[in-house]
Amino acid sequence: MTSPTLPDADRLKQLNEDVARIQRHQNAGRYDEAGQSLDTLLAEFENHPQLLHLKGLNLLHQGEKDMGMELLELVADNDSGNVLALLDHGSFLARDGKIDEAIPKFRSATEMAPNLALAHANLGAALVVKEQYDEAIGTLSRAAALDGDMLDVHLNLAQAFIRSRRFQRAIDPLFRALALDPQSIAAHVNLAHALFRAERHEAAEHHARRAIELAPDAAEAWTYLGRILAALGRMDEAATALLNVTKMRGAGLPALCLLINLRKTKEDSPEYQLMKQYAQRLDDLPNEQKINLLFAMGKAADDLRDEETAIADFRRANALTAEIHPFDQDTHDARHERMRSLVTPAFVEQHRDAGLHDVAPIFICGMPRSGTTLMDQMFSRHPQVQAGGELMATTFAFQRSPGLLKVLEKEAKDSSVTDDMLTAFAEHYQTFLHGEGLKSEYVSDKMPNNYLYAGILALAFPRAKILIMRRHPMDNLLSNLMQNFGAHQPYSTRIDTLVSIYKQFDRTANHYVSTLPKQARFVEYEQVVADPEGQMRDVTRFVGLDFDESMLDHTKSLRAVNTASVSQVRQPIYSSSVAKWKRYGPLLQDMAEQLGDHLSPEDRKICGLEG
Repeated sequence: MTSPTLPDADRLKQLNEDVARIQRHQNAGRYDEAGQSLDTLLAEFENHPQLLHLKGLNLLHQGEKDMGMELLELVADNDSGNVLALLDHGSFLARDGKIDEAIPKFRSATEMAPNLALAHANLGAALVVKEQYDEAIGTLSRAAALDGDMLDVHLNLAQAFIRSRRFQRAIDPLFRALALDPQSIAAHVNLAHALFRAERHEAAEHHARRAIELAPDAAEAWTYLGRILAALGRMDEAATALLNVTKMRGAGLPALCLLINLRKTKEDSPEYQLMKQYAQRLDDLPNEQKINLLFAMGKAADDLRDEETAIADFRRANALTAEIHPFDQDTHDARHERMRSLVTPAFVEQHRDAGLHDVAPIFICGMPRSGTTLMDQMFSRHPQVQAGGELMATTFAFQRSPGLLKVLEKEAKDSSVTDDMLTAFAEHYQTFLHGEGLKSEYVSDKMPNNYLYAGILALAFPRAKILIMRRHPMDNLLSNLMQNFGAHQPYSTRIDTLVSIYKQFDRTANHYVSTLPKQARFVEYEQVVADPEGQMRDVTRFVGLDFDESMLDHTKSLRAVNTASVSQVRQPIYSSSVAKWKRYGPLLQDMAEQLGDHLSPEDRKICGLEG
């Protein structure tokens, strides 16, 4: 690029007026007029950076992508002070799906102009797309501090919090967005989501309904309204909301599948009739939609007591999911083995003085679908307990504890763990809780996978109690097989990996219960169902709390339920989920055979195996 022709002082004023007129043309979509003016000016002022920049934008808006991007890149590379050209180049790369190429442009812009809010806003938005939420939060917070009037900054910041499951912290930027635009549908919809997950149910319902007032065909708002109403136990209203979504193009199938999973299917129910229509064109659907529909079909068949159809649908759905989301069993097994070898009685004794003693978290964990939601709901009725639900606090704390992570990954020796590292881990965990408004002495965390890190959690919080839920393996694994976890739990898509994970869970859980007898114990799901009062008296005594009778009436809990167990926990404790696997018997013979001595001779016979 040769040196540009520059205007003299007398021509500069007129040139600025010409540029302003070109920008007005572009803002109004008059790209032909803008292009003609730019060509005239470039003939006079050859290679002028600002004119080339505008020319590049004009070409892009006219659909001439290659030439437009070439001009923007030329200006960005040769005019070192032109931050806006750099940002525009990055923005069009991002629009074209080239986020990895756009991010360095945005980073350079923030370095060149550290007080330019737009540069931080663009970088933050790109980082959200790349799921780099922590950095995105810092960058977008900086943009908001520099310019609080950028609506998209607040919306993107809220998205970063929501996607990293920090729902309470998403609420403030969303209210800031509404202050800028009270009719922002996106702000209302996301507030419905965040407030729901933060257990502010009436407010969540209000914003879902306000979004619907503003946009009656907003499928996402109707879907969130259905979820909120279902979590509150208002199943008929939830069904009405979701049936409304099934009539909307592009959103019908997800809403239908959600509704089928929320209530018991009957042959005359509208969702069942609609499901049969979708089933007729099952093979024509994309794989993700096919998977969702097959899981829903399996659930409906199970409700209608057609076990052969149900298990066939569930197996087919899981086989398709396994193709899309493969499972890395070696890494999973290595982590279990590592945790068992790290947390020995000697290791525990060595670090008995570590951790935070002023709080007593209650970790309700175990295999997914083992009763963690029921136990959490019962604790949510206790007057001294704040129930947190499935919290990402453990992940958050590990991400901020690199020294501890190195030990877990065998990149550092066991002896490198210090009391200070464990205490710092606890402080990071507590920071997450406080950010979500959880400040009680007793907070429950029902993230199932926390059992794997029970040793670290017990040392980080010496007063913590770890309740490891345990359920009959056939019921537990069948329930996992029936659930559409998508990418979140790929091991449940195949019988062999599901059984293998159960065996790893059993070894790891038994290791912790024997190593940490004063802090970790099993809670049998079947015993809770059979004798809820007796079991909860025993459990609360272990936790260090007095028993409260209101815990037995968990259906009146004010907490919403956000997991796959939403329909079950809104009913009184019932036994129909106990020994459900016996209905399937020989249809689960392969599962029973692989479970081996985890089953009794009688269990094996029910599945068609010799005792």
